[in-house]
Parts: sequence; structure tokens; C-alpha cells
Amino acid sequence: MIENELKKIKDLLSETKEETIPEIQILFNSFLKNHLKKSHFENYEGDYPTFIEPVYISENVKIGDDVLIGPNVFIGENTEIGDHDELTNSIILDNVKLGTNFKLNRCLIAPHSKLELSNITLNNCIIIGNAHSEEELRVISFF
Repeated sequence: MIENELKKIKDLLSETKEETIPEIQILFNSFLKNHLKKSHFENYEGDYPTFIEPVYISENVKIGDDVLIGPNVFIGENTEIGDHDELTNSIILDNVKLGTNFKLNRCLIAPHSKLELSNITLNNCIIIGNAHSEEELRVISFF
């Protein structure tokens, strides 16, 4: 069931048109409410991040120093979380790389996004693509 919901979200993100944003928002809210009731965070690399449950971390995830994750956070496979990041109520899909000092609340990060920048605070949005600066960051508000 969790895989089906994630697939729907990924499929809609691959289109990301104005008319798909409400449907993405519905799936996002449903996923956080219905699929993040139990925590799973045994298989990660990193120095003792702080978890506020529920948190789900997939395989092959690297977590930086002094990181706060949760509540209600899903992190997909092959993802890197930078130092000093704070993630709450968010879905980070597969193959994502986050820079340092990110503060994300109610955010959805598209698969294969590489966000190699620092000191970013974002709320209630979809983040897509690759960015090395704030100007390159593709953010779509959705709440």
C-alpha cells in the first residue's frame, strides 16, 4: 500500500502541472496521516540524529551531524541529509541530496533532486530539481 501511494505521488510529480497540485496535496496529506503511524529508522548512516516519531527511513540513507527528523517524515532510498537539517511533516523521495542547515516543514521533495545549498527555510511546498543557489531553486507552494 505504501508503495502504491508513493508511486502515485512520483507519477504526478513527473508531470507537475497547475492542475495536478491539488491532487498532489491530497496524496501528501493522506500519506502522512495513513502511512506514518509506525517508525522505521534502523538502516541509516550517521551520528545519532534526533528522531521525533513517527519517522520512516528507507535503505541506504546518510544523515549528517546534528540533524532533527520528525515528526511525520518519510525519507526515500539513496538519500543524503546534510548537517544541521531539520525536517518535519515532510516527504523526501528517492535519490535526493540536501545541503546543510535546511529547515523544511510540510515539504515534498521530488526524486533525484540535488539541493546543494545552505541555510534554507521552506514551508508548505514542492521542491523539484537541482540547485546550487536560492535563485535556481524550483519551489511550488501548495497549501
